[in-house]
This record gives sequence, C-alpha cells and structure tokens, in this order.
Amino acid sequence: MIIPNGCIKFRTSGAAGVDSDGYPTRSAEAWSDGIECQVLPNVNLRAKSENEAVTKHSYVLYINRMELPSEVIMLFYEGAEIGQFSIRSYEHLDAVAQTKIVL
Repeated sequence: MIIPNGCIKFRTSGAAGVDSDGYPTRSAEAWSDGIECQVLPNVNLRAKSENEAVTKHSYVLYINRMELPSEVIMLFYEGAEIGQFSIRSYEHLDAVAQTKIVL
C-alpha cells in the first residue's frame, strides 16, 4: 500500500507527420493523466564539484505495479511541480504489487 504524497505524469508523443512541402514534422509532446505515487526525496548535501556534474537531488517513487509507458516523467510533490526527470532505474516489487522508480 502506498501513501500518496505526489503525482507523476508520463511523457507521450503522437505520431510525427509531414508538412505541405514533404518535410517531416516533430511529434506533438503530451503528458498522460496523473498517477498517484509515494515520493521519497533524497537530498545530497555533501555533493561537491570540481567542474564535474553532480546530482544534489534524487527521488525514489513507489506506484501501484504497472508497465512504464515512457522513460521521461513529470513529478509533482505535495501539490507543486518539481520538474521533468529521466528514469534512472525501476524495479517491479511483486510481493507488494508495486513498482519502485529511481529518478
């Protein structure tokens, strides 16, 4: 059982087409309906950088078990939009019928 304190939306895209001159057009970006999730933020206050990329914030999400339709999500936490993230990893937890997502 998850304790919902956030929401995620998966990025979906429509089919690309061609314009009147025959050139390909970009597909329209859209977002799925919101899915309730439990968000566990992880703030790395010890992160330091010597001109290297450093991750200061990461999130672990729990949702009811499902196949993930996309690798990019928009995260909402406690009613506020946090941002768009790529999924680093995910794991299906069969014993509790949940999916664990690491951003």
